[in-house]
Amino acid sequence: MNKKILYLPVRVIAIIAGFCLMICLPSLVSFNPGEGGIGLNLGQFEKTILGILQSFVHKQEISQLLNYFQGEGMHKYFYTMSILSISLLIVAVVGMMVSILIIMLPRKLRKRIVSLVDFTTTAPELLIIFLLQFLMIYMYRTYGIRLFRLYGYFNNDPYFMPIFIVSFLPAFFFIQLVVKEFTNEENKDYVLFARSKGLPYRSIYIKHIIRNIIPLFYSHFRTIVWFSLTNIYVVETLFAINGYIQGLSMIAGQSAAAYIIGLVLFALPLIIANVIAALATAIMNRKEQISI
Repeated sequence: MNKKILYLPVRVIAIIAGFCLMICLPSLVSFNPGEGGIGLNLGQFEKTILGILQSFVHKQEISQLLNYFQGEGMHKYFYTMSILSISLLIVAVVGMMVSILIIMLPRKLRKRIVSLVDFTTTAPELLIIFLLQFLMIYMYRTYGIRLFRLYGYFNNDPYFMPIFIVSFLPAFFFIQLVVKEFTNEENKDYVLFARSKGLPYRSIYIKHIIRNIIPLFYSHFRTIVWFSLTNIYVVETLFAINGYIQGLSMIAGQSAAAYIIGLVLFALPLIIANVIAALATAIMNRKEQISI
């Protein structure tokens, strides 16, 4: 019980500590062009960490983040979070439905589709973004058709393309994970026993296998959230979207504490996903104990 109560605060502290170390790492390495070597500057690294920790105490440092949110920062934050939320919803719904459809297919056809999914997940996200950009520009220049709004110039807030790109690879990655868990469950004794009893495949999959992989579903989905967060950063940069990350980068040179708190707010979906996964796992374990 104590572990469950301390889980969330420890998780938040670990995230803050990780961001602090990430910001301080450049001060740890020193380059010596004359000597042609790289050295470690532990003294400067320690001073940088102490300076960041002290900045959390000063109200003036934190007030810069509050001023940012009082301006256009709140709109940028909700815009970025709306893209992330819709993308995660698409990944969860489409990923689960497609995974179930793949499992229901004959084994030979299933192997071919799984191979295609595995191949797609190896594609770099930058390649997919460049191909989509090329396709949109080609359609516009050749046929005069502008299918979707690509870039965020002139205070535009495009939705379709950012959502599509943020959810594309995570959806295939999620399908790959879920299908793999389905396949692992298929080879277990209780499934073989149910088949020997003549139970239909749909009943075995829906009533038994899906219920058993739900805890793994939540565990994998935390990875999907982290994957989508990194895609948000790439999308805002390549599509020139004036979103939360781009606005937050302006604060980085002004206040380290405000920048770290802003990063924690950006990682808030990951914290929520961890809490939901922990609660869902606890509920599933409790139901199993009651059923036993």
